[in-house]
Amino acid sequence: MKTEKTAMVMKYFDVSYKVAKQYELILEDKQLRQIKAWYEIKKGDGAISAGSEKVLREILDKKT
Repeated sequence: MKTEKTAMVMKYFDVSYKVAKQYELILEDKQLRQIKAWYEIKKGDGAISAGSEKVLREILDKKT
């Protein structure tokens, strides 16, 4: 059974379900938050959660 987290990892890394489940075990929370932020943007429904917006701001602030 796919969870949203598994679906996000599958789409981000373009991998199968089994590989995504293995990735979930080794990814850190910070990495999963970044993937979630990316996934919400890619979904394209226009809504980004406050947590994802915060992560995106942190990433953008580090690049400047």
